Amino acid sequence: MNCKKMIISITLCLLLLTSHAIGASLDKAEMFRRHGLVSEAKKELIEVIFSKQNAKNKTEAYYILGTMSFEANNISAALETWTQLVEDFPESDQAKLVKDRIKQLSEIVGEVSRTTLENAVAQSYLRHAEFWSKRNSNVFVIDSSWTPNVETAVGWYDRVLQEFPKTAASRLAYEDKMRTLIGWEDPGRYGDLHGIKKNFNQYMPQLLETFSDFEKDHPEASSLQAFRYQIAQAHWNQKNWDQTTNWLNQIIEQSVEGYTFYRDLAERRLKKLKY
Repeated sequence: MNCKKMIISITLCLLLLTSHAIGASLDKAEMFRRHGLVSEAKKELIEVIFSKQNAKNKTEAYYILGTMSFEANNISAALETWTQLVEDFPESDQAKLVKDRIKQLSEIVGEVSRTTLENAVAQSYLRHAEFWSKRNSNVFVIDSSWTPNVETAVGWYDRVLQEFPKTAASRLAYEDKMRTLIGWEDPGRYGDLHGIKKNFNQYMPQLLETFSDFEKDHPEASSLQAFRYQIAQAHWNQKNWDQTTNWLNQIIEQSVEGYTFYRDLAERRLKKLKY
C-alpha cells in the first residue's frame, strides 16, 4: 500500500470512529434495550459516558446502566456504577435519587453480592475454603416467625407507590400488592392462609382501594382485566352473587377490542353463577 492510500485509509477509519462516537446516544441505547439487545444497550451507554456529551446525558447513562445491572442481579456492578455517578455528578438529579439508597441496597443484597477480587491468590484461597465449607450459604436464612407477611409486604409496595408514582416501578408495585392482598396458602397439610383467603372482610376493602388507584394511575395496564376477574372470583367464593355479577359485567364492558379471553371467561361464569 502506497503512502497516499495509507493516509486515505487512516482518514476513513478516523471518520468512522468519530462518527460512531458522535452517534452514541441515550435514544439508541433505549431502542436496543427495548428490543432485548442488552449488551448493545450497555455498550451504547458506556460510549455516552466516555464521550464528550453534556453532563445531563452522562448522568442519565450512568443511572440507566446501573439500573440494568441491578435488574440483571449484577449487584456489585450496579452499586459501583451508581457510586461513580454520585462521585462524578453529586448535584445531578440522578445522583440525588440513588445516593441515599446505595447503603440500603448494599445491606439488602450484601449477603449475595460477590466482589471480584484483584488478587488471584486470595481468590484461590477462598475457593479452597468454599470447597470444604459445604454448609456455607451466600444467602442468609431469615426467621420470619410472627412477622405479618401481608402487612410487611404491603408496606414496602406502598413505599414504591409513594416515591415513584406513575412509573413502571409503581405499576409493578400495584400488581404485586394486589396479588399479596388476594393472598395465598402455604404448602403442606396445615399451611397458613394469607390475604383474602384468610380474612375476606379485612383485606377486600384494601384490594378494592388499591385496584381503584391502579386503574387511575395506569389506565392502559394490560393486567386490569385479570385483576377484575380475581376480584369477581373472590366475591364468587363468598357466594356474593351481586358483586360477582357486577365485576364480571365490568370485564365485559371494558372489552372494547373485541372478544377477549377474560370477556369469554366472564360470560361463561355468568351463565353458571350460583352453586
